[in-house]
Amino acid sequence: MIESPKRLKAVFHMTPAVHCVGDIGCDHGYISHALLEANRAEKVIATDISAPSLNKAATLLSGAFHGCFETRLGDGFAPMVPGEIQGAIVMGMGGQLIADILSRGKDVVDALDWCIVQPMQGAEDLFDFLTARGFRLMEAELVEERGKFYPLMKIATGGKDAFSWKNFLHCGDFLAMAEKEKARLEGVVRAVEVSGKKDLIDKANRDVKKWEAYIEQCRDHQ
Repeated sequence: MIESPKRLKAVFHMTPAVHCVGDIGCDHGYISHALLEANRAEKVIATDISAPSLNKAATLLSGAFHGCFETRLGDGFAPMVPGEIQGAIVMGMGGQLIADILSRGKDVVDALDWCIVQPMQGAEDLFDFLTARGFRLMEAELVEERGKFYPLMKIATGGKDAFSWKNFLHCGDFLAMAEKEKARLEGVVRAVEVSGKKDLIDKANRDVKKWEAYIEQCRDHQ
């Protein structure tokens, strides 16, 4: 497996063996390379809206995996048709962008056995979308990398699960993330108190209390 950040390794280990996987927004194609190298996928279809990124992925994959991959230029799932991939990976983007990609690619997404999503920020936007659109949670993990925390979820359509940070209480890094987020939000409270705006102060205090509850639940879970 290519030397890669912890996020890529976590996504790799969450990915089940499959005939054909879609690497959506593939960038350099590292996860595609890892899956083909480990025979975790027989074929990869890598898409990206950026032609230079797609060319980098093609260069990386062309040496050892000729005939085992395709690269397609386009936005999200747009270059694909339903049924040609069994699983998909959408990682390294904001939560709202991932939600938009899943929404626009609904026909392809509905035909998947699973999809792994990994937002870089805006995770709660993605949680809200997945809850509202009827997804089910198959697996959840949290990865700490260089002081930042990244949620990973394996999901599928046809569910009624409620997505939130509660899904990650079992993860070893959750308590550290929750305490860091609570401290950040306490700083927000101090900043908005200067403004004297009650609505901002009340919201900031609610956010702190929410993460205090997560911390308590996490400790109870342990």
